[in-house]
Amino acid sequence: MVTRSSTIRSCEVDPAELRLIEEWLRARKYERQISANTVSAYSSDLRQFCLILQREGTTLLGASRDFVQRAFAELTAKDSARSANRRLSALRSFYKWSLRERRIYRDPTETLQGSSPGRPLPKIATLETIDALLNAASGAGPEDLRNRALIEVAYSCGLRVSELCSLRLSQIDFEQRTVRIRGKGGKERMVPFGERAKTALREYLSRGRPFACGKTADEKPLELPDRAADVVFLSRRGVPLTRYGCASILKSLCAKAGCTLHLTPHTLRHSFATHLLEGGADLRVVQELLGHSSISTTEIYTHLDRDYLTEVVRSFHPRG
Repeated sequence: MVTRSSTIRSCEVDPAELRLIEEWLRARKYERQISANTVSAYSSDLRQFCLILQREGTTLLGASRDFVQRAFAELTAKDSARSANRRLSALRSFYKWSLRERRIYRDPTETLQGSSPGRPLPKIATLETIDALLNAASGAGPEDLRNRALIEVAYSCGLRVSELCSLRLSQIDFEQRTVRIRGKGGKERMVPFGERAKTALREYLSRGRPFACGKTADEKPLELPDRAADVVFLSRRGVPLTRYGCASILKSLCAKAGCTLHLTPHTLRHSFATHLLEGGADLRVVQELLGHSSISTTEIYTHLDRDYLTEVVRSFHPRG
């Protein structure tokens, strides 16, 4: 059965439209320093939107407000609220840029409305679950050494998966026990890590990484390609670990540990933030460690469990 979405994907975007999208993306990257992931998502959004307009016989710059509204409704018909809002953000940014560049004289997205996605509580791994994952990677082989270091660093620093995959040796200061991270929007922050993460990293870098997780210590170390020379976490083939590779590692360790919770690298980031707050850390400090631009983003981690909240009231309230 051929669906409308598969028909759209099988078409090609007009080259002139592609050049226009690329020009806008270059401007966005220059002005806002957006991440590669955001660039990829925005590019996909605009291309799909453009294909719908093409089918209707119009273009990005030639579409009327009614055309844009109908095309946006079709584009987001099966989207979650979050995905729809991201697409809307891409469209609004594109048309604001087009208006500023005098490519159009009226913004056709003025009346488009976003969705209210709500704020679902993040999934959290307990300390027992994290210990179980580490025990599942307790072997002495290069792959276990990498997996153990990966979990320790992810949980100890609360890094985004993109930050974890792009982490370089030059960003690690073992003496100060900190990593220097360049996060979203090019913002730089220093994040400390614990003694256990330091030990796991040291062991991996000395006895695991030289063999790129695909060889044993009895074999000759692998010659790494230039693009992997300074990257911390490598795959079996000696290339930088991808976000999908990280997710696959966690899935495998969960199965080995008998964990029923679906864990992702971002679950470890959620757990890092929540456990800090449960331990009494200031919300502003957690915001800085996570690299959030707005405190409202960090506030989602104040969903502390009922037992903890009850204990706080009993301990500190004058009539607790």
